[in-house]
Amino acid sequence: MVNELLKKLEDLLSEEKKLLLKGIKGKEEVERFEAVEKEKLEVLSSISQLEPYQFKEHLETVKRIERLNKEVEALLLNNLLFVESILKEIFPEKDTTYTRDRTFSSSLLNKKV
Repeated sequence: MVNELLKKLEDLLSEEKKLLLKGIKGKEEVERFEAVEKEKLEVLSSISQLEPYQFKEHLETVKRIERLNKEVEALLLNNLLFVESILKEIFPEKDTTYTRDRTFSSSLLNKKV
């Protein structure tokens, strides 16, 4: 069971990475991305019910998942920075900064436009 859950999470992270690299260009990609996120939350919920000792045999898989998750996180941040740069050009009066250490100042994305 643990192996299946970890494999499923790894597969979902890989798919999420591919979607982010390809680009969310239309409704179909958005719907698939949302479905992956929903499925990932369900898997993570199941994993959270397990005991730590159950992961001892799966340390390599956990490391691969951790690496993949960091890659997805970086891609998400890059996409956010890209959107922010576009919004900054459209609305130059609003100063926004996002950094890799997850600090940020006021953002148009946090406000209603």
